[in-house]
Amino acid sequence: MKPLVLVALVFALLVGAPEGAGAQAQIVLEPPATPPAQPPPPGMTHDELQRAELAWYARRSRNVLIGTSVATAVGAALVFPAEANQCTSPEVVEETEFRCTPGGIAMIAFGYPLLVGGILGMVSGAIMLGVSKSRLRRFDNRASRKTLRAVRWDPAGSRFVF
Repeated sequence: MKPLVLVALVFALLVGAPEGAGAQAQIVLEPPATPPAQPPPPGMTHDELQRAELAWYARRSRNVLIGTSVATAVGAALVFPAEANQCTSPEVVEETEFRCTPGGIAMIAFGYPLLVGGILGMVSGAIMLGVSKSRLRRFDNRASRKTLRAVRWDPAGSRFVF
């Protein structure tokens, strides 16, 4: 079985390798041409674009938090029942080790990375969400303060405007 896998791997590498790929291939030093930046849609001001970008970051952070919460829940749903029902510890004086069924081992092997990664992702996602929402809130407060002023100076008319 092992020689068959080795032959299949070598064949896949030979067929899938592009022409000229190897140690003697020429090194390309120029970066690929990037398309020009797209202009903003007509009618949107700089403030509207900035608010849309901040809202997009907040939405993305919220989605990260939701996804990592789901990963944590799935990991907990695999780990805790596996440890409770699938694993036993025999009462032997010299050794106290867990003995699990094959299903319990699989549940723990898949559950712990999901649980730990989900918890770490939830912490970082919550921090990202808090920062992005506070930036959006500060932007909205700054924008509302500009329009709520009672008296301001109009430089075009050289006078105070109420």
